[in-house]
Amino acid sequence: MEKYIVYVRTDSGGIITDINSSAFVDGASWIEIDCGEGDKYHHAQGHYLEHGLTDADGLYNYKLVGGVPALRSDDEKAPERARVSAAIEISDLKEKLAETDYISAKIAEGAATREEYMDKLAERASWRAKINELEAMI
Repeated sequence: MEKYIVYVRTDSGGIITDINSSAFVDGASWIEIDCGEGDKYHHAQGHYLEHGLTDADGLYNYKLVGGVPALRSDDEKAPERARVSAAIEISDLKEKLAETDYISAKIAEGAATREEYMDKLAERASWRAKINELEAMI
């Protein structure tokens, strides 16, 4: 039976961002972490890491510690999860702004007054403030 080398790539923080085997890559620019026989090694992309490369939210599950993959805790993922959540919220708020842009156009063209849309304008201002707050977090 043929032996395969398992390789990973990491980001600058040591988080494993890719995994493969010598059956599919030549190893250049990869870090060797293991060697063995069978599907676990041959098809490392789907079989080597018990919890998979990423979780249900698309966050990387493992970091490389002393040359060995170590499962990242929820606490370690929390800042990334917060950034993803903030980005989603920003997108939703920008969509709300786009859906109500007609108000500004109507006011600018004299077809409506600020007073007519006072509540919606206040809501739009709060959306913009929230976007600024979330973008500062990211």
